[in-house]
This record gives sequence, C-alpha cells and structure tokens, in this order.
Amino acid sequence: MSRQGFVAWALVALLLGGPAAWIGSTEHTLKTTWLLHPSAGLTHNPLSSYWTCAWVHSNAQHLRLNLAGLMLLLGLAWVFKLPTRSALAWLAAWPLTHLILLLDPRLESYWGLSSVLHAGMAVIATTLIVTRPTDPTTPPPHMLGWVLMIGLIAKSWLENPHLAAIVHRPDLSMNVAPLSHLAGITTGSLLALALCIPRRLRQSPT
Repeated sequence: MSRQGFVAWALVALLLGGPAAWIGSTEHTLKTTWLLHPSAGLTHNPLSSYWTCAWVHSNAQHLRLNLAGLMLLLGLAWVFKLPTRSALAWLAAWPLTHLILLLDPRLESYWGLSSVLHAGMAVIATTLIVTRPTDPTTPPPHMLGWVLMIGLIAKSWLENPHLAAIVHRPDLSMNVAPLSHLAGITTGSLLALALCIPRRLRQSPT
C-alpha cells in the first residue's frame, strides 16, 4: 500500500466521522433537515441530504458504535494495504447507497453511518477478491476477501431474514433500518469492481 492509499482512506473517514462527532456533541438545529426521507422519493429534499444524513445519530451510543466502525475500517485499510482507488469507491458509495434507499418507500426517515460503513467493508472485501497475490507466504488476498464478503452477506441476512423496513434494537434504544446494510454492501461491491477490475485487466500480461 502506498502512503497515499491510507491517507485517502483516512480523509474519507475524517469527512464521515468529524462532522458526525461534532453534531453528536451539540443540539444542532440542522439535524432535522439533514435526514433522508426515502418515503418522500426524489423530490423530498435537496441533494445534500444524501451526504448529511450520515452525520446524524439517534444517541451517543449509536454514534460511538459507528465511530468504532470507522476505526475498524481504517485498521483494515492499513493491514491489507488498500489502494487509493478503493478509498475513492468508498467515497462515491457515501451518497449512492443512500440514493438506493429511496427504493424502499416504507422508510419514513434514515440517518447514521451504518450504510456507509457496510459499503466501506464491501469495498475492502471486493478489493481483496480481485487482488492478485504477491507474497506466497501469506494467505491469498482473494480468500480473505471472500471470508469478509460472506460474513457481510450472512450478517445482513441473519439480522433481518424477513426484510423488514425497521427492526428495533433494545441495546441501542432505537430502531434500525437493516436494508440500509444491504444497500451499502451492494453499492460498495459494485463501485469497487468498477474501479479495481479495469486496473487489474490493464496490468494483466498479454
């Protein structure tokens, strides 16, 4: 991994976590206008809501859990030596995964980092899946990627086998939208494929 790769991941994490931590520590008047309202469709709010809804959280515990998720992604980016293009895929997934949520009009409103975090993990898994091994003494990257991807898909299914729009989480004292996790996995995987596979093909021997 080049230094630029990790710096890129860190910058995306800072853009996500910095405003979220600031807003979570204040009674910001813009919180209600920054939410995403999938039930209202495309005409419900300005384009900015596809970005700002990630910064709003239900409570301090919800925020802490998602910030911990950001740190986990940064750690994986460092360990797996992820490239800059993977960070760009994660950044692009930020608004696009929220756009996908408009397909579920059962959701009155949505906020939080969960969808973007799942997108980031899917980007990591997909990047590893399409990466060719360079060190024969270490586990093949694609095997690690498949383990992560299967784990993500299994988690998404087990937490919501009936595809409910809302599931209550007593441990967080809030409701969650599990379909947002599936939206994040889908978006992150597709964007990572779009950015990583063409580069892989260009580097293939003729």
